[in-house]
Amino acid sequence: MTEFMWALRFLTIIPIPGGEEELQPRRMGMAMSLFPVVGVVIGFFLVLVYVPLVMVFPGQLADALIIVVFIGITGALHLDGLADYMDGIMGGWDAESRLEIMKDSRIGSFGVLALIIVIGLKYLSFSNIGAYAPAGSVFLAEHFPSGGFFTEKAVVLFLMPVVGRWAQVLAAGISPYAREEPGTAWALVNNTTIKHSMAASFVPIFLAGFLFGGMGIVITAVLAVLVLIKTSYINSRIGGMTGDTLGAINEESELVFLLLFYMV
Repeated sequence: MTEFMWALRFLTIIPIPGGEEELQPRRMGMAMSLFPVVGVVIGFFLVLVYVPLVMVFPGQLADALIIVVFIGITGALHLDGLADYMDGIMGGWDAESRLEIMKDSRIGSFGVLALIIVIGLKYLSFSNIGAYAPAGSVFLAEHFPSGGFFTEKAVVLFLMPVVGRWAQVLAAGISPYAREEPGTAWALVNNTTIKHSMAASFVPIFLAGFLFGGMGIVITAVLAVLVLIKTSYINSRIGGMTGDTLGAINEESELVFLLLFYMV
C-alpha cells in the first residue's frame, strides 16, 4: 500500500495526505509495477466525470473536455516528457546532445508539433468511437446490451490510462538509466526489472481480455511488441530511459491503443 500511494501521488495531482518521506530506491521497482493500478484509478475517475459531461454537453464537446480532464488529473506530466523527448531526439546529433536538449525547460518546434499531433489524434480517435462497429462492439453488446456506443467509449476511456502506464513499466524493465547523474526517473528505472514488468502486465491483459475478449488480448500483445521496439530505438539513440522518454512512451502508447482499437 505504501508503494501504491507513492505511485498515486507521483502520477496524479490527487491531494493524498502523507508522503513527506521519499520512498527508498530499492522499493521503486515495486512502486512502478503498480503504475497500471494507478491507471485503473485514473480511468475510473475519468468515466465518472465523463458521464455527466455527455449529459450536459454535445458529444464532441464532451469528448474534448474529458481529454482536458485527463491532462489535468496527471498534471500534464507525460505530455511535458513527450515534448522534451521529441525536441531532444530530433534536435540532437549524438546521445549527449540529445540528453542535454531534453533537460532544457524551453520547448522547441518538434515538441510543439508532437503535442498538437498526439492530443489531436487522441481526440479524433476517441470522438469517433461508435461511428462504426468494430469487433469489440460484439463482445460489449453481449455483456452490456443497453450501453451502446457510450459503453464502448467508457470502456476505452477506462483502459487508456492503464495501458499507458503499463507501457512505462515495460520500457523501464529492459532499460538502463540514460544519464550519468541521477534524475527524476533514476531510481525508478534502475530498480525496475523484467520481473516487475511481468507483474505489471497482469492488470492490463486481464482487463482488456475481460472487457474486449480476444480483441483485447490481441491489442495488448501488439502494443507490447510496439513498446519494446520503441524502447529499443530509444536505447540506441540515448543509451537508456529518462523521465522524459517514459512520458513519451506513455503518451504514444495511449494513442496507439486507440488506433489499434480500430485496426484490430
